[in-house]
Amino acid sequence: MRACVLSICLVLSLVISQGSNLYAQTGEPLKPFKLKTLEKEEKTLGDVLGPKGTLVVFFFPTCKYCHEALPLMQKIHDTYRERGLSTVWINALPQEEKLIPKWRSERGYTVPILVGASVRAIDKDYRVAMTPTYYLLDPVGRVVSMRAGFQPGDDKKLEDAILDLLKEK
Repeated sequence: MRACVLSICLVLSLVISQGSNLYAQTGEPLKPFKLKTLEKEEKTLGDVLGPKGTLVVFFFPTCKYCHEALPLMQKIHDTYRERGLSTVWINALPQEEKLIPKWRSERGYTVPILVGASVRAIDKDYRVAMTPTYYLLDPVGRVVSMRAGFQPGDDKKLEDAILDLLKEK
């Protein structure tokens, strides 16, 4: 399994170093999806859009940086869901799908999680070059902001963008 993760990291590093346009541009719609919940219920992008905005986070359970970022994303979910922000996490590494229920339970995560996308589709359709990658969307699914990777303080920048989107700043 570690060899597979290392291979993916190597490929992603090569893509990043090529300098290609990796991310959807602000104002563009996020490509629609049809994925499944952990309970096998199908969900589309339209199903998860919030009345004031949506935070879509691509992750995988053994991602080191996700372990730092996702508790903060959970806090954002808890803080803003009653104010109209929807949050959904999408597993970016299908071979780790079986790890998610235990991982989620151990960490107390309550954010809805979607699975079933292939690595190829995630790379092609959402240009996820590293995890976590998050897209903040307006109520109709257009990209308001996007960030790949995680560094301390990113959650504050994201929260500022959310406040702007919710018109609460």
